[in-house]
Amino acid sequence: MSKELFIGLDPSASPIKASGISVINSVGKVVFLGKWHENEELLKIIASFPDSTDTIAIDGPLQPPHELRRCCFSAESAECPHQQTTPFKGRYCEQLLLKRGFRCFVSSKNSFAKKWMERCFQLNDFLHELALETIEVFPHATRKILFPELQGRKQKREFRTRLQVQLEGIGIKFPAPPKIYSHDELDAVLAAITNVLYVQGKTEKLGDEQDGYIHIPRNPGTHLQYII
Repeated sequence: MSKELFIGLDPSASPIKASGISVINSVGKVVFLGKWHENEELLKIIASFPDSTDTIAIDGPLQPPHELRRCCFSAESAECPHQQTTPFKGRYCEQLLLKRGFRCFVSSKNSFAKKWMERCFQLNDFLHELALETIEVFPHATRKILFPELQGRKQKREFRTRLQVQLEGIGIKFPAPPKIYSHDELDAVLAAITNVLYVQGKTEKLGDEQDGYIHIPRNPGTHLQYII
């Protein structure tokens, strides 16, 4: 790998609420872990890491289902004429996640998370305009694949503490001094880890060209030393 830094993003539904960003290097050191609001703030953070890869991993949908359009996810979506004729709601990649047992938001017109989805589409456009490649990842699946025994709600401090211990066990080195990070920040770390694995050829992609792909880690079995 010619570039040594890997970025993961966990977007929120609105710039009002902070989003997570993590930058890790190829040996698992977290060189930046924090939050951002507006795209311009995100750009400044990305620009401060010129040695990062051109690939940015995003926890969120990068495009709507092929039969729907951006208008289907706007505030005026009730007036939108587009409808899905597929036997399932949302994108094919999301259906494959569900079949694997990974619960996820489905990109449909009646989703309560439409505002978040619309922002993810816009973020993808913004990064593409900067000539950056994006991949869609799903930190929940990454966590379940790497740490199948870890159960709990990510909003709970005790769960996040255990997750950080597990991440340290596969070589992730968090910034000093020690602290327990928010679930948005830890999802960004998991997104960045998936980015490393993607570049290393250790992921599989779920989906198709019509609806896009979600990249998840290949099941490592009992060997979790992915990063170091």
